[in-house]
Amino acid sequence: MIVSRLLLAFGIWHFSSLAQETGLSAFADGSGSEFRVYNDTLGFQKVFAIGLPDRTDKRDALSLMSAVTGFTITWIDGARGSTVPDKALPIGWDRKGGHMNTMRRIVDEGITSALIMEDDMDWDVSLKDRLADFAGASREFQKEGSWFVEPASHNASIPGPASKSPYGQDWDMLWIGSCASTSPPRHHRVGNAGWKWDEYPDNTRVVYVPGDNICSFAYALSHTGAKRALEYMSLEGQHKPFDNHLSDLCRLRANGMRCVSVVPSLFVHHRPRGRVSGDSDINNGGGDEFREVGTTENVLYSTRLNLARLLKGEKPVKQWDD
Repeated sequence: MIVSRLLLAFGIWHFSSLAQETGLSAFADGSGSEFRVYNDTLGFQKVFAIGLPDRTDKRDALSLMSAVTGFTITWIDGARGSTVPDKALPIGWDRKGGHMNTMRRIVDEGITSALIMEDDMDWDVSLKDRLADFAGASREFQKEGSWFVEPASHNASIPGPASKSPYGQDWDMLWIGSCASTSPPRHHRVGNAGWKWDEYPDNTRVVYVPGDNICSFAYALSHTGAKRALEYMSLEGQHKPFDNHLSDLCRLRANGMRCVSVVPSLFVHHRPRGRVSGDSDINNGGGDEFREVGTTENVLYSTRLNLARLLKGEKPVKQWDD
């Protein structure tokens, strides 16, 4: 992954000892908007997951994982490139079709905000606590006087992400799942080329304005953000892989796009036990190679790897010890 080479602004936070030592989410109860990350849509109006209907293995896993960590997903069918004529097939269309359909649904149905994830995601068992931390940092970018806050004359007719979003009122996209995720010790960290981790202590995430992220693992769009993204990516003849266009939106601030990201990411691709060729529905690789142990990069307390334990009410275990 290549993160923004120029950090326009950034925030830093440290993990709570609860998540580090047990991997369990703290119970949060309150009436303020910041507590909405603990609801069944993680503080958004909707949580969408994109996947091919015939990959029931991925759907089963994601449905169980979201259930045990306390949120509800709505499925969006992905599409295979073979279903459209070659002349109409842009690069990266397998993923682009489902993502673009989701953007259009947000616009058509007037959805105020939605988290969109791919069907092979994994996350920390204390996801809601991690989102609460991120939400606080995200709001810092949107204080009065920030370039995130558009003049009233410009946005008077444009609805915000929600009347009381825990992530702030002036964002278009929250890119919280790229090719990096939660914050393990340094020698377990992968997927960052933007700055030196030695500058920061262990158990640190950096929240920043993204420029060159790769991988559309998970991201949230406000209603305004979906309209801005749909126009740029669908009507202006774009033809690059989908995640490259997401990156362009943020780096160029196309259509006024306002983005916030985090590294290591909160959502990341899981590689399950089994045939390596089954990992991706886009890239055909792996042949007959068999993976004996499933893994998720950068996630210490993996929900996917702890799924059986969580279903039995057992304490989750770490992927590694330090």
